[in-house]
Amino acid sequence: MTAKSAAERKRDQRKREAERLKRLGRRVMPLELYQGTADALERLCLIGGFEQPAEVITLMIHAADHIAQRDPSRFAEFVSVTGHAQEQVEPLGSTD
Repeated sequence: MTAKSAAERKRDQRKREAERLKRLGRRVMPLELYQGTADALERLCLIGGFEQPAEVITLMIHAADHIAQRDPSRFAEFVSVTGHAQEQVEPLGSTD
C-alpha cells in the first residue's frame, strides 16, 4: 500500500471536518449589521474581552434562551423595541 499524498490527506481531513460539522448541526447564517448594531457588538467584544464577534453572538443567544425559559416576561422586556429605543449608548471612541 502506498502512502497518501498531501492532497489526499488534505481531502480526507476536509471530509472528516465536514462530517463533524454536520453531526454538530452547524448552520451558516449571513448577517447584515447597521452601524449602531455593529458598534454595540464591538462594545460587547471589548467589554467581554472577546476576539470573535461570533462568540459573543453565540453566548448572547444561549443567555437569552435561558432567560426566556426561566422568565418569559423578562425576556420580552430584554428584546423590546421600546427598551432599545430608550437606551441609546454613545459609539465607541466618541468624545463629549
